[in-house]
Amino acid sequence: MKSFLHTYWFILLSFLIFAGCLSGKRPGVMLSPELDKRVYQVSPLPITVGLYIEPDLRSYVQKAPLREYEAGSPQFTFSDFIFPFGEPLSLKIEEMSKIVFKEVVVIDNLENKEDLNKKALDGILAVKLKNSDIKLYIESSVWRAIGRHNLSVTSSFLDPRLNKVWESEVAVEGKGLDFITSKVEYEWWVTAGPKFGPAVDDAIQKLTYELAQKITTSKEISDYVHKGKQ
Repeated sequence: MKSFLHTYWFILLSFLIFAGCLSGKRPGVMLSPELDKRVYQVSPLPITVGLYIEPDLRSYVQKAPLREYEAGSPQFTFSDFIFPFGEPLSLKIEEMSKIVFKEVVVIDNLENKEDLNKKALDGILAVKLKNSDIKLYIESSVWRAIGRHNLSVTSSFLDPRLNKVWESEVAVEGKGLDFITSKVEYEWWVTAGPKFGPAVDDAIQKLTYELAQKITTSKEISDYVHKGKQ
């Protein structure tokens, strides 16, 4: 009986996902990242900073296929999941920056130096995407979905004349699991897809915390701030 049910649900899973591939574009995965609570415990640096997040990062959208995970089982590639994480990541970087610095001014262009001078900035924090790799798997024998998001950015701190004071890479891995515990949940799961958003949310939370840590513990930035206050 157990074997029959497993076979039935596996056929249903394959059919529904295949049907989804034919029904059109999959909607974007819902994301709702939060800042790590430890970010709120840092002592803010007493400077006014311009925050520049590269446009490619702000609008970044990534597609990732869903694959069968278990060794020895057939490899299936399903309709790609779409992760529009550039905007929520950028918003969390902005939120984090407003905690780490006394004041933050979001800037859209580093080329207009005249405009930058008008803002009376003590420095500029620039962030760009370095790498993003999202892997999604299903373990059908236990009805578990696994998401992993390896995410990295390059961050630079510049003086108002755009001279580089500090630069560092931040790399993290976000993880997420989704389990099936009931028939109703299963039917929803195979129709709408597993919940892979938490893996990306986790990566964003980890990255913003690590970036806050690197900024507030950087000797180069600390020396720069101290020198500016003399």
